[in-house]
Amino acid sequence: MKKSNLITFFTPVSIVILLILGIIIFPNESIVAAKEGLNIWTTVLIPSLLPFVIGANLIVDLKIVDIIGFIINPITKFIFNVSGKSALVFAISTVSGYPVGSKLASELRNNNEISKFEAQRLVSFCSTSGPLFIIGAVATGMFQNSSLGYLMMVCHYLGSISVGILFRNYGKELLTSSKYPLRRNIKNVIDTKVSDGKGFFVLFGNAVFSGINTLLMVGGFVIVFSVVFKILSLFNIISLMSSILYIPLSLFGVTPKLCHALISGLFEMTIGCSKVASIISTPEVLRASLASFLIGFSGLSILAQCCNFLAKTDINTNLYILSKFLHGMLAGVFTFLLYPIFQSSSIVSNFSNIYNVFYNNPIWNYYIINYKTILPIFVIVYILAALIILEKTSYKNKKES
Repeated sequence: MKKSNLITFFTPVSIVILLILGIIIFPNESIVAAKEGLNIWTTVLIPSLLPFVIGANLIVDLKIVDIIGFIINPITKFIFNVSGKSALVFAISTVSGYPVGSKLASELRNNNEISKFEAQRLVSFCSTSGPLFIIGAVATGMFQNSSLGYLMMVCHYLGSISVGILFRNYGKELLTSSKYPLRRNIKNVIDTKVSDGKGFFVLFGNAVFSGINTLLMVGGFVIVFSVVFKILSLFNIISLMSSILYIPLSLFGVTPKLCHALISGLFEMTIGCSKVASIISTPEVLRASLASFLIGFSGLSILAQCCNFLAKTDINTNLYILSKFLHGMLAGVFTFLLYPIFQSSSIVSNFSNIYNVFYNNPIWNYYIINYKTILPIFVIVYILAALIILEKTSYKNKKES
């Protein structure tokens, strides 16, 4: 038996056994960590992410992606060597955040709407955080500096675009141009949509069904990784890794405490950003750069969520993780280099207007205030959609048999 096969088999087994032992040895701490993960899921992720996930599903099912894709196809083909519909996934991800971009990219590939190589190029830059997290949670909530959020947001998307350009020639595949003019392509999309016979409410039910399933999966990962991080901390594994990382980073003036915060962020992005921001003895430019790296890399918790979608396709998850590491590195470097420039209040105010359009409008504020009422409606629609889908599936199976 090959040594590599033994390592591949026993490494995850050993990690799982270690975690189970940790939960048995530290039951109270594990329960507290699970509650913290559950609290993050219910109070932050569900109200902020669910509308975007449902909206993204509707955009795909209503063929809006296809129509806009044809319009912007020449630009995206030139810059990223991807089709217009693929680049629209990037636009949706920049508004909604992790893991929506990876989910939509995997759906395009599963539906065979894009090739394997195009899908790989797409996921290299379409998996991004949202401005609500970068500006609201990290900059305003953790750094107590909203202006810094606009710098981090710009550098985050610059890093993502840069990675997309780096992966432009991956697969050595050149996309062919459409045989038909734009008007003909849009007409074909509309005719196809009308002929499939699915009304808006059916698509809405399916979107809610898929969206809640996605949020349930995300919640599971958040809770599990909260417990994982706590167990590793109790076993002093996080401290050991921080001590090892401190040896090379000490040459750049990074303190042991900052190394510990960085290692924390490699496991869970939110925890790491919070710890990095709290070390006020370190210059803000260095803390902001490290936080930008963590947001770009996204951490093992979010990587696991994204890879869960990508693993159902033929997209290379190892290459995806490499692209996220590059994204984090570039975002951190851009933040460090542009930090002095973005002290200008005029630049910040321009981005503030854009932010207000998305998140400071009456519709969004109404949702946030009343999400406890709106959420049960989504759950009811979800249950009804699930029953309809099960009924259709059983009817189809009976018909085939």
